[in-house]
Amino acid sequence: MKSKSNTKNRVLGLAFLVTALFSAPVESAELKKFTFMFPTDSVIQYHPFQIAKELGYFAEEGLDVEFQNAGGSSSAIRQILAGNGDAALPSPGAFLNAVAQGQDLRWVFSYQYANIFTLVTPADSGISSVADLKGKKVGVSELSGGEVPLIRAVLRGAGLKEGVDVQLVPVGEGSALTVYALQKGEVDAYSSSLFDVAAIGAKGIELNVILPEEARDFPSNGIVVTAAVLEEKRDQIVGFARAVRKGIIFARENDEKAFEMAAKIAPEEFEDENYAKHAWAAAMVLKTPPQALADAPIGTHFKVGFQAYHDFLRQGSEEEGALPKDVDLSIALDSSLLEEINK
Repeated sequence: MKSKSNTKNRVLGLAFLVTALFSAPVESAELKKFTFMFPTDSVIQYHPFQIAKELGYFAEEGLDVEFQNAGGSSSAIRQILAGNGDAALPSPGAFLNAVAQGQDLRWVFSYQYANIFTLVTPADSGISSVADLKGKKVGVSELSGGEVPLIRAVLRGAGLKEGVDVQLVPVGEGSALTVYALQKGEVDAYSSSLFDVAAIGAKGIELNVILPEEARDFPSNGIVVTAAVLEEKRDQIVGFARAVRKGIIFARENDEKAFEMAAKIAPEEFEDENYAKHAWAAAMVLKTPPQALADAPIGTHFKVGFQAYHDFLRQGSEEEGALPKDVDLSIALDSSLLEEINK
């Protein structure tokens, strides 16, 4: 007959083994390399991705993730087409243009929803609508800036013509030059990214948004892969996006902690605390889904806004940045991974 002592030792040993098996760190297994291309280097704008890496969410999915700055959305797409990256986070404009030109790409996870570009005027300007810009000057970051096609279309929609009714003037990306131009009346309105506008707000200038409501719902950046990589590395893409989803939830539920973590990851972006707070607020606006998706799984595509943006890009000529042909959004916007991503 076995002693109680031996029986107890065997039970304890079995318990230790079970605990060890279930508590073993994922990092002990070989992680798969995964390269992700950002269009620009901004921890504030993309903090859920950085937080997911910091908290080990990618490792939990068996991934060793490397972030790279591609230097623009079009460049990010070129990198994944060339096989230099597994996935990217481009703007919808660059994505739609690439698909319209014959590239087989899939938009698998929507990260940002609000239009990253806006149109503002000083609060005391007396300008309350686009129609009020007749005979005025609108400042832009540069004449080749991503906001320019948007503003041209918005002006056309109000019956105004650039160069005749309204002048576009390059005044920088929310810099001291931009602030000076607004304060001295050299321009009457300003259009650029939400982050450039945040830089102006950080200087104490009160601004009103006059961008039409329908243009505010145009989509922003999302996770894009080639159709070939989607088929080849489906599980890795699901795991990557699932980790990002966890980062989004963490940042949403722990805003102050997420801000502190991001500041430690990229202290240079937080040197001007006032600007950092304005830029952080802009990032929150971009990440917030429209009311129609309030109860939808994280990463769901806002197809109504995407279709509106697609139709907007079809206006005008190719020289003005218009899409050369229609894109079948039922194929380009791929929702097949969202259920697994949100498990």
